[in-house]
This record gives sequence, C-alpha cells and structure tokens, in this order.
Amino acid sequence: SLRSTNQLRSLRTTMARARFVGGSRALCSSRRGRASSPCVARKAVCAEAPAAVEDSCSTNSNEAVSVTSMQETASTEVSDSPSPQTSAQPAEDLRSSSPDTAEAPAALEDHRADRSGESAQKAERSLPAMSDGEVYLHRSKSHRVSCAASTEQVSCNDAAQIQQLMRLMDPGQPLGSMTDFAKEYGDEAFCRRLLRKYEGNVPKAAEKLKHALIWREQNKRVLTTRQCAHGSDERVVAADLDGHPILYTCLKNQMLSISQSLDQKVVAMLQAIDNMPAGVESTIQIWDLHGLRLRLSDLNPSPLFKMLQSTEGYFAERLEALIIIDMPRIALTLKDAIWPLVPEKTREKVKFMTADQARAHLAAACAPEAAERLAGVMAQNRDPALSLDERRRSWMRVSEHGQLVPAFAEA
Repeated sequence: SLRSTNQLRSLRTTMARARFVGGSRALCSSRRGRASSPCVARKAVCAEAPAAVEDSCSTNSNEAVSVTSMQETASTEVSDSPSPQTSAQPAEDLRSSSPDTAEAPAALEDHRADRSGESAQKAERSLPAMSDGEVYLHRSKSHRVSCAASTEQVSCNDAAQIQQLMRLMDPGQPLGSMTDFAKEYGDEAFCRRLLRKYEGNVPKAAEKLKHALIWREQNKRVLTTRQCAHGSDERVVAADLDGHPILYTCLKNQMLSISQSLDQKVVAMLQAIDNMPAGVESTIQIWDLHGLRLRLSDLNPSPLFKMLQSTEGYFAERLEALIIIDMPRIALTLKDAIWPLVPEKTREKVKFMTADQARAHLAAACAPEAAERLAGVMAQNRDPALSLDERRRSWMRVSEHGQLVPAFAEA
C-alpha cells in the first residue's frame, strides 16, 4: 500500500510538471503574438522556453518509464488514475510536436545573422521593445551616423593631403624658393583640384604643382596684364544651364598661327573663370574646325603640347567638356600626334560632332537665348557672303556681369 501511494504521488508530480511546461509554452506563444518586432522581451521569453522544455522533457521521459513499469502492479490498486500512455504522451509531445517553441531558437539565430555587424547587434540588444517602424528608424539613424563618420574621415584625409601639398611651398621645402607671385596660386582650392584630377596621388599632384608654379612665373606678364595678340575669335559666348562658361572659337577666323595664339587662349580662360558662379570650377570649350586652313607651322604639334601641359597643370580640372565640330581629314594628322599623350580622363571629355549634332546638343544643354546665340555664331561662320572684317565687327563676349560686350578692343 505504501509503495502504491508513492507511485501515485510520483505520477501526479509528472503530470503537474507536464502541465507546467504546457503553460510555459502557451505563455511564450502568447508573448510572441504580441511582439511584432524582434525585441529584447521576445528574446528573453523565447530563449528560456526551449531550455525549460528540454529539462522537463528529460525528466518526464525518465518518469514515464517508471510509470510504465509500475502499470502492471498498480493497476488494481489505483483504479482512478490515468493510464501510463496518457501521462507519458505530454512529454513525447513536448519533444516532437512543439513547433512554436522548437523553432524559436532557429528563428532568432536567422534574425541575428541578418545584423550588419557586431556593433548593430549589441545596440539593438540594449533597446526596449519596439515596433517594426521604430526598429527601422533606429537602423536608419545608425546608418546615417556611420555614413557621416565615413564622409568626415574622407574629408580629413583630403585636408591632410592638401596641407601636405601646401607645405611644399614653405621655406626650406622643395618649392620654398619659388617667388611669392608663383606660390600665391598654390592655394587650397588649386591643391584640391590637383588631388581630384590625379585621384589622391600626392606625388603626382606635387609634380604638377611644381610645373604649374613654374608656368605661372614664366607667363607672369600675360596673367597680370591680360594683354595679348588676337589671332582668332576665341571668347566666352554663353553658359550652359549649370553655369559652365562656354568658350567658342572657329578656325575659319584663325588669323595667326596656333603658336602665336596661345596667349589669347590663356586670357580667354581667365575671363571664363571670372564668369564662373559659386560652385562651378570648369568650362565647356567648343572648337569649330569649319574653314580650317593649316599653315606649315601649324603642322608642328609643339603648340598643342604646350596647351595640353597647361590644361593638365595650371588649369587642372577647368575642363568640363571639349566639343570639336566638323573635324576635317587634314586635321587627323595633328590629332594622331597629340591623342596618345592625352590622359584617359581628359579623352572622356572630348566629343566629336557635326554642326547639326552640336546645335542639337547645345539646344538641350543651354537656355534658349544662349543656344540661339551659339547657333547664330556658327551660322555666321558658315555664311560665304560675310567677310572676315564683317564677322569681326560682330564678335561679342559675355562679361563677368553677364552682359554682352565687344570681344576685343579693336572690334
């Protein structure tokens, strides 16, 4: 009788534990239904449930064996007790048919695997329960902070490189012996353009800085007086919708050789820089090759090399695009001579067009008034009835105040 009493007490304890585990599972499922986002509360409840279930399953399994073994001896003495199969079934169900509880660790593991990094994982563990929208806003804010820190780091690197270039002009440094006139051009803006053009290559930018300062000293007269021989019609004719000044020249109006017109190109570029609004640092150049007549001296590519050197050095990053219109076959010789020396980054800015293509391009890139002015200039240069003197009297340029003024003093 005493043994039967102990067996009955053990059976009741087993059933009570099974009911407790079932209640824990229901509680976990209920809390999971209320928590729509992966938060700390859900993690705490669902993480404890599998451990409790596993412990209970192990205990119930052992006790279920005892209940089964005692069935034969206790069946006559305990007529009102449940069958051993009934009491053992909850333990078996907990091990094999509890998808909500059994899948919780895997689901949480998959969710953790989706975290972008360890820092984001730690930050979210420390947050209170959130809705999906709140979690998204938190992640978005973290991403913005990360991007801002990255941008700040890049800016710091740029500033350090700029200072590295500018220190080259300090007394005792490689460029310290240059004149003050030359060194005043090596300001922060110019060093930044050099680094941008040469993609952060400090030694390359330092080499170009040296060449630019030497070039500035050699061309001091034209840079300070802006006086030059006018060998062509090169001038600022308009600006595009983004504010880039447009320099135009037509080789039908070439009055001097290219080598004798280099100073005029420098002055025209300086005038274009004067016209640049805030935030604009580059120009669009149009070389209209209609009416090209090459002199024997023009077949020498040396002047073009000098133009290229100033473009890659002193006027670094001042070229937004170069539009070449109606290139004749006779000019291919010069192109083939100079093209291999043109950096790939500069080549990408060169566009070859016909006159019709250029007019359509400029109509889309400029305001109607500017596009009409450019089209009129091109048409004038293609009008056989107009002489050079008649064309010269009509040459106008856009001043730094946005007004049309005579291009040259004698015009």
